[in-house]
Amino acid sequence: MFKEKSTEISLYKNFGHLLNLTSRYFAFLGGIALLIAALISIFSIFGRVVFSSPIIGDFELIEMACAIAIGSFLPLCHLKNGNIKVDYFTTKLSSRNINILDAASSLVFGLVAFFFSSRMILGAKDMYVYQEETMLLAFPIWVPFLPVILSFFLLTICCFYTFILKINEILEH
Repeated sequence: MFKEKSTEISLYKNFGHLLNLTSRYFAFLGGIALLIAALISIFSIFGRVVFSSPIIGDFELIEMACAIAIGSFLPLCHLKNGNIKVDYFTTKLSSRNINILDAASSLVFGLVAFFFSSRMILGAKDMYVYQEETMLLAFPIWVPFLPVILSFFLLTICCFYTFILKINEILEH
């Protein structure tokens, strides 16, 4: 029995390590997207001021890069417990009750993330079918949806993982 329990804990730790590593890679790629957005903005402003010629479609590129960056940061933020919480109402609660609230919030957040990612798949499919493009660059709109969809699926997995961890903490105490 003890060996089964330690194997189960080891599986959780290995999966948690893999999830953490994957989330860090996503956050790193989100950081690169944000850096690209900043550089586009700098070069566009410089071009506008010095040459009276900004980068055409700069706001479209920045919009796409920021969407990718924001989606990419969410899984690691959730794993690191970095979401905004109002502790004012929970300061006098026991750790068990706080874990129950954390488990419930992880479950609800996971369901919402799954719903968003599944709806984004349908949205991206429609944009692909109808060949929707950005106004100035004529860039296909469905393309930046792909990394955001992957980020939301990773967020879903992270939420359900933290839900299981919190449930295990509740059951152990």
